[in-house]
Amino acid sequence: MLRNRIFVGILWIVSLVGITFYGGTISYGFFTAVTLLPILSLLYLLCVRLRFSVYQKLEGKTFVSNHAIPYFFTLQDESKFAFAGVRVRFYSDYSTLTDLSDGVEYELLPGTGITRDTTLLCKYRGSYNVGIRTIEITDFLRLFRIRYKNREPLEVFIRPDTVMLDRLTGVRMPRLLARESTRPGSVPEATVREYQPGDSLRRVHWKASAKENRLLVRRDSGEEQRRVSIFMSTCRESDDPSEYLPTENKILEIALALSSFFLRSGIPVCASHRTQATETVLMDGREAFNSYYEICAHLVFSEAYNDVFLFADMARNPEAVQGHIAFLVLSSWSAGAEKFARILNGNGIAVVVYLVTDHADEASTLAKSLPRTEIIPVSPDADLKEVM
Repeated sequence: MLRNRIFVGILWIVSLVGITFYGGTISYGFFTAVTLLPILSLLYLLCVRLRFSVYQKLEGKTFVSNHAIPYFFTLQDESKFAFAGVRVRFYSDYSTLTDLSDGVEYELLPGTGITRDTTLLCKYRGSYNVGIRTIEITDFLRLFRIRYKNREPLEVFIRPDTVMLDRLTGVRMPRLLARESTRPGSVPEATVREYQPGDSLRRVHWKASAKENRLLVRRDSGEEQRRVSIFMSTCRESDDPSEYLPTENKILEIALALSSFFLRSGIPVCASHRTQATETVLMDGREAFNSYYEICAHLVFSEAYNDVFLFADMARNPEAVQGHIAFLVLSSWSAGAEKFARILNGNGIAVVVYLVTDHADEASTLAKSLPRTEIIPVSPDADLKEVM
């Protein structure tokens, strides 16, 4: 395009020299034609802008991330002259089109249109625009290009995907997954937790209390102790959608994948997160999981929902320090998270932290200070079946 402008500019200078030194009808005619070319090109683009139409459609507004969505668009020439070059640019930050390249140039004859059927994949949970973002039109001489924003973008609400895991490859939990509970008459396993007001003094484990220098009580490892706890962060740490959308989407995917996996194994799940207050959902079947999924689909992340409030509430809750294993799904590590992990470890609970981050080295360093806690880094764009 720049080359064409330079060429026309040279022609205009030549024509100007011609009328200056030679004059005559031919020189003036050539000068007039070269001078009018850019003006006519701009008028042409203005006509195209006024007469060009774009139609696009999705069947609905609510979809699931990483699931194919039927999508089509039509470019329509409603004028009586041809359109030389039309390009459409798509929203590509959070969605992709299959079998269709961005920026393909189309030529349209008068009164005709071009329709393209394809599928759309939305990467992340949340609300955002998809489809055609901008339109570019170019004149016949390739002198000018006008780019303008599509005034009717498609807004979608994307729900989180539920990844069905066959196993947790990164965590060893043979005892957790065992379905047998303690039989009547058998000797209960001596696990302990911190003393809570109202606990019977007959359940105090004096030897463990003396060793730990704090009051501990026994608890039996029966069927109710085979519960899994999931603590999910809802703290938004950035104002940039390109940063917080992938992170929040992956946090929700992990929490849902873990819940689905253990429920299919017959193990109850207790999932906690923070909104205006700390919320806890107990799941023991498909119906309860569906309710939890709806909560996750509409869950709002906020800077105000700092993880420290979640950890503080859970540390004071006896129900939170039960079971064999707890999962922390976080976007960043903090002193509060480390303190909470130590509390869980002190109550005989193994801790697995899924840290949604691109800084794997940081996660491996943190794990060394907590011998009973495993920290697994997960990239915001990772495939959960490969990392979990």
